Amino acid sequence: MDGLIIKKKWLDLIVNGKKTIEIRGSDTKKEGEKIYLLESGTHKIVATAVISATYPISCSDWSEEREEHCVDISYSDLKKRYKTPYAWVLSDVTPIKDIWYYKHPQGAVIWVKNVEVVNKN
Repeated sequence: MDGLIIKKKWLDLIVNGKKTIEIRGSDTKKEGEKIYLLESGTHKIVATAVISATYPISCSDWSEEREEHCVDISYSDLKKRYKTPYAWVLSDVTPIKDIWYYKHPQGAVIWVKNVEVVNKN
């Protein structure tokens, strides 16, 4: 199973059920797939989830879905960061109760393909 790397601030909101839309600068072909959610910089596997939908996010979507994406910047600032911002809808988020670590391959920034679990506590 592949893993999506997410900064702790956002990952905590996802695992707690407050954030259901992850904002990214491109689409993904992993729609419908179960993935690991990986905490950036720690090598921890925090949860599993399904990317249930993806779509380019419009200005009206951005405003209407603020509670789902939890990002507090203007749409114009978002467009400065991402030429075409995408919403990745996360569902079936299941926290991993134990502490799991994975082997982080050099150069992986967004995805880790075929996550290799190296330690389960």
